[in-house]
Amino acid sequence: MPQYASAFPHKQFFLEMFTRDISVEDCVLDLVDNSIDALIRTRNIDISNLLFEGPRRKKAADLPSVKFCYSSDGITLIDRCGGIPKDLVLHDVFSFGHTPDYEPGVLGAYGVGLKRALFKLGRQFTLQSQTTTAGFRVAVDLDKWAAKDEGEEDWRIPVQFTGGVQKARDAGTSITITHLRPEVVQRFSDATTMGTLRRVIRHAYTLFLGRHVEVAVQGKPVEALELPIGGSSSVEPGLDTFEENGVKVTLMASLAPRDDEGQWEYERSGWYVFCNGRLVIAADRTDLTGWGVRTHLPSWHPKYAGFFGVAFFESDKPLDLPWTTTKRGLNRESPVYAQAKDRMAVLARPVISFLNRIYPSEPRQTEPGRRVAEGVKSVNISKVARSSPRVFSVTEEAAKPERTTVRVQYDADTRELDRVRRRLGKARLSATKIGEHTLKYFLRHECPR
Repeated sequence: MPQYASAFPHKQFFLEMFTRDISVEDCVLDLVDNSIDALIRTRNIDISNLLFEGPRRKKAADLPSVKFCYSSDGITLIDRCGGIPKDLVLHDVFSFGHTPDYEPGVLGAYGVGLKRALFKLGRQFTLQSQTTTAGFRVAVDLDKWAAKDEGEEDWRIPVQFTGGVQKARDAGTSITITHLRPEVVQRFSDATTMGTLRRVIRHAYTLFLGRHVEVAVQGKPVEALELPIGGSSSVEPGLDTFEENGVKVTLMASLAPRDDEGQWEYERSGWYVFCNGRLVIAADRTDLTGWGVRTHLPSWHPKYAGFFGVAFFESDKPLDLPWTTTKRGLNRESPVYAQAKDRMAVLARPVISFLNRIYPSEPRQTEPGRRVAEGVKSVNISKVARSSPRVFSVTEEAAKPERTTVRVQYDADTRELDRVRRRLGKARLSATKIGEHTLKYFLRHECPR
């Protein structure tokens, strides 16, 4: 007869090692994910429509809310997103992972996020939730809970059930975390943390913000990120769609619109990857999305700052999506992502080829293409998503009118250029634009017609 070695888990592992590699920002996103999942579940939000809904924005008073606050007393997150049903709190909310028959939410893929966040942030927490039919309250001192660790029975969490709310708009969840860990207090004492937190929330839920929910940090609502896809009468964005093992994929690639100074915003260019509506990767310009991979795309170069691409993965089985457990990274070994990456490169190549043509080593051949690029305006991403699959195309670049211009180049002291920028009040004005401005100024004042 064989003897059996113990494989029983220990609580201290989950309290210490399980939380070691997750950031404070990821913890907050995991808490918000649970609110968004409740919202999707109770409001019947169709993830498939997120790309097609357009830039519609509702008044904040008409939207369900998620409010995150930090103070020296602790962390609170309060939402009005529908609440947690009784069966979920008894059989899923505090479990690690999911049972085979579990029906997952849209964002709650792995069954670890909420627990990991609660364990990471503090030593005590209270979670209360109410739906229109029932409510509950859970209060846990993690040190006391961890002290008793002799068997399966010790892993249970006490739940006190209460009544529900009468109005659906009042249903929701509140989480209070106290006795914060020293590293969490230190992180929040950094003056940049709230700004970083607002940025990651803005990115992660940009397709939800202002449409389905308002998320506020320290009382200030977070605005959605504008997705800078461009088009014009001359430029048609590329679109590709396919499905692999139940995962639906929508890919787009085009030029980005220019900013108010007539420049492409380098920091916003690259690939944007969504999984079930959550932005996983923003403005990626690395080999993760094919850049610098010989069989895919060239290495990133500043002349590609006009490139913008979107990859949208959707599935009713979140574990099949190519995201990591933090949902801010991509699984490179995912079969569906491997196929998508190849098709992303095919869709992107015509855009890269166009940018190569308008920024060659010999500038005399660049003007027609640059005029086309300057005519690109921001277009509704839902309009692109609704169109038929096609490659990126430029229809008017070949029309080259008789050349009436000559390129003027000269060296200028950078300090003098900065003086011009300060005088004009345009700190980001390029050297080229300064040259054009000074020539026009001279013509207007010294050579009037």
